[in-house]
This record gives sequence, C-alpha cells and structure tokens, in this order.
Amino acid sequence: MSNFGIKIDLLKVKGAFVRNLKGKTATKRCLIIPVDEADGMFLGEKGCYLNMTAIEIQNPQFNDTHGIKVEIDKAKREQMTEDELKAIPFIGNLRPLKEKPQPTMNVTGEVDAAMFAENTDDLPF
Repeated sequence: MSNFGIKIDLLKVKGAFVRNLKGKTATKRCLIIPVDEADGMFLGEKGCYLNMTAIEIQNPQFNDTHGIKVEIDKAKREQMTEDELKAIPFIGNLRPLKEKPQPTMNVTGEVDAAMFAENTDDLPF
C-alpha cells in the first residue's frame, strides 16, 4: 500500500483570494473562493467539494510523481480551445510518502529454560 503527500495552492483556484474579515471579537485572515465561479467546485447538501485530477508526470523532479489540476466538467472542457486547456494551472503536486524503517533490536546470546524457573516469592501485585 502506498501513501501520498499532497500539496495544494488554493490561491490558484479560479477567483480565490485572501481577505481580512472582522468578526465580533477578532479579525481573521480568510481564504475566499467564489463557489459559482471556481471551476471544479461543487456545493452539495453535505459539503463543498473541489474536484481535482492527478496527472502523472513523465519526467518527475523533486520526488513529485503527479501534478494536480482542477477537474473541468466534460461539457465545458469540450467547448474550450487547446490553448485554454493548456492554460488550466497546476494547483498542486503529489508524491509518495517514504516509510521510515523500523528500528531493529540486536539480540545476543541465548536464554535457557532455567532462567524461567517458577518463582514462589510473593508477587508485587
């Protein structure tokens, strides 16, 4: 089984920007993505989704194996020119996570059954 690390630059999603919003008790920096303008964005009953596609990189650099683009629905994609399709930005990348080797314990010597003789002393519990 392979696990992957994914990095996404949400500011590359069409229409996205950062703005300070003032609430009742604090001002916070917020990422704003206009749902109706952003390609690949879908607002459903259970959440807001960004559909993306991972495209395998032919000559990978920096351990990245795939580039990630926003997924454009088929009807819109078919109306786009070749230049418009090429202009869809990569918004992130994907790379396999390397498993850290588990430390091994060096064992020396052997244990014989006499070391496990029954002990009749009181138990500490």
